[in-house]
Amino acid sequence: MAKLRIKKYVNQMKNSKMFGKWYGRVNYNETLSTDDLCRHISKHGTIYTSDVVKGVIERFVLCFEELLHEGYKIKLDGLGTFSLKMSTTGADSAEEFGVQNITNLQVKFNGDKKKFSEYASPTFMKNTRFEIVPDASEAASQGD
Repeated sequence: MAKLRIKKYVNQMKNSKMFGKWYGRVNYNETLSTDDLCRHISKHGTIYTSDVVKGVIERFVLCFEELLHEGYKIKLDGLGTFSLKMSTTGADSAEEFGVQNITNLQVKFNGDKKKFSEYASPTFMKNTRFEIVPDASEAASQGD
């Protein structure tokens, strides 16, 4: 099983109640491109080559955006549901409210909440192995 690498950091915001406390954040390896993902998928025993997988993913991305723009939510079983989140400013009346009041539109993701879903928070965390990455000062002292 792979390990999720966690990097430690200290809160340095002096006006924070948590100043000086240590926390962790994910230490990402890199961002994988669509091609990288397709090669990875094709290595998992699929009969499809990475170019076929890429064609399906590219079509999915086009349809995904189209369907969101049409007001659909998109649920991927075992992963979660994608929908749109909108921010607006208020208007004094229904007649005055219009497109000009829309200030932001974002894609929102809610992980699958099924009891046995791998992405439900308690299950996902239980199935994850963590590795704490030493910070620079620890790495230097371990070299002695």
